[in-house]
Amino acid sequence: MNPRYCLLAACMMHMEGYYDTNNRAFRNKNPGNIENLPRVQATEGTYIVFPTALRGYCALVTDIGANAGKPLHAFIAKYAPPNENDTSEYLQVVCTLSEMEPDELL
Repeated sequence: MNPRYCLLAACMMHMEGYYDTNNRAFRNKNPGNIENLPRVQATEGTYIVFPTALRGYCALVTDIGANAGKPLHAFIAKYAPPNENDTSEYLQVVCTLSEMEPDELL
């Protein structure tokens, strides 16, 4: 796994509330709150329920890698769309924690 993607995943897990045991991300073993992947049947609403936390983490890291070449701000907007989240705050916190710039390419 790309160490940079792993760091970004950990920062996103923080923003998605994964470290709170009462949070949906923790309960679903889905640290990125990933929605609707093909061939995934276990869901809570539109959110995937992974069988293990490791599988959920690996799915997040894989998704980050699949978006290689996109600027960080565009990728974060996918995960924290402005109609549902404070995307600016999400991006700011992820940038601070990861030491990445908003326009930096994944």
